[in-house]
Amino acid sequence: MDPLARRALLFDFYGAALRERQRKAFELHHLEDLSLAECAEELGCSRPAALLLVRRAERAMEEMDAAVGAIAQHEAEVSAWQAVRDALRRGELQAVQAAADARLRELEADV
Repeated sequence: MDPLARRALLFDFYGAALRERQRKAFELHHLEDLSLAECAEELGCSRPAALLLVRRAERAMEEMDAAVGAIAQHEAEVSAWQAVRDALRRGELQAVQAAADARLRELEADV
């Protein structure tokens, strides 16, 4: 997965769990594409402190994902739906039925 896309997914899944300053630093640097100097000015801290906040946010979200696995689940779900779409395009309705049945079994097992 593209590193930019991974960071965006990490933030979507776990950004709300970050400390406020870490969340803000990550948003400014990665989502609003501000330089670390601009982030530091916005946050009222030094450039090294802004870098530290961004890196801590990244590390915290990676640790959360290692424990929860939301990105791997997301990728598996996207892959499954791409397979369904491709089978539909080929007119393979039995493959679509099999994929739907498999996914339903997975969801039922989670309950």
